[in-house]
Amino acid sequence: MEKLKSSSGEVEIELELIDPNPHQPRQTITLESIKGKARLLKKHGQITPIILVAQEDGRYILLDGQLRTEGAKLLGWKSIRAVVVPMPKDLTQSSLITFLGFEDLNPLDKAEAVIQEVTKATALSSEEITTALATVLKRIERDSNIKELAKLTSLDVDEQKQGLESLRIIGEEQNLFLSLLELGLNPASVKSNLIPMLSLPDDLKNAIRQKGLKGAHALALSTLSAKALDTSEEKALKERTIITQKVLAENLTVPETRELIKKVKAEYITKTESESKEVKSIIQKISSISKESLVNVSSKQLEELKILLQQKLVEIEELSSQQKNI
Repeated sequence: MEKLKSSSGEVEIELELIDPNPHQPRQTITLESIKGKARLLKKHGQITPIILVAQEDGRYILLDGQLRTEGAKLLGWKSIRAVVVPMPKDLTQSSLITFLGFEDLNPLDKAEAVIQEVTKATALSSEEITTALATVLKRIERDSNIKELAKLTSLDVDEQKQGLESLRIIGEEQNLFLSLLELGLNPASVKSNLIPMLSLPDDLKNAIRQKGLKGAHALALSTLSAKALDTSEEKALKERTIITQKVLAENLTVPETRELIKKVKAEYITKTESESKEVKSIIQKISSISKESLVNVSSKQLEELKILLQQKLVEIEELSSQQKNI
């Protein structure tokens, strides 16, 4: 920022001349966050200038300062202090790098923006990126080289290439890791903290974007799945929604959220009962009955066996249905 100030200087730009960035990584901006920024601007004034990219038609693209700009509009300001820079070679990448260090960029927006940038750089799909990361990192962990990988984030490109080669990361895999390192990201951290965001159910993604649910809370809540609760998708969604609202309303910590989830699961999941030796013996006996062994059995006996098995099947289905509804 200081270099930009000294090179091009700060200028007052009319707000109506500023266009939104079409490659804005932040997809989430709530009215509450804008009001919060407006309160700070009103109380302290504009402390730091926004960054704009000059366009040929005399207008500007907003590169950094979305909340400050929206807050200024809410206050009725006509102009805002800015530093104007030339159009970068890659606006998408520049926008992403500008935002990656911002704590208020939620992990879902961050994950989607990173994957979009890596896909552009490597031509890999999000599924291929996820698979490649998991495969390579598993190998690196097995070789106890995960710390060596983390050190590469602070090196230049040539040193990063050499480091990756020493870790046996070459070809397409190397391009993937280089694209993440270029953004200042540790691939291991991307796999652990960002990739899981992409597979969250829609209700939790909406809670992150619309209600400010934190990423760690969302990941914990995602364990309340239909499979984990052994129930229907509809029932699991209803349960997740109730618990998510409670987490937000009571501002629960991650440990408190996990404890609450543990209690919910305990209500759904019944204790596994010990295997019955008697039933096991019966199953073995029924399995041993072959078609040939029934050839010489009287029709009366066959009918009795058929009726008995049908009755037991009805009882089994009733018990099975009751357990599913618990």
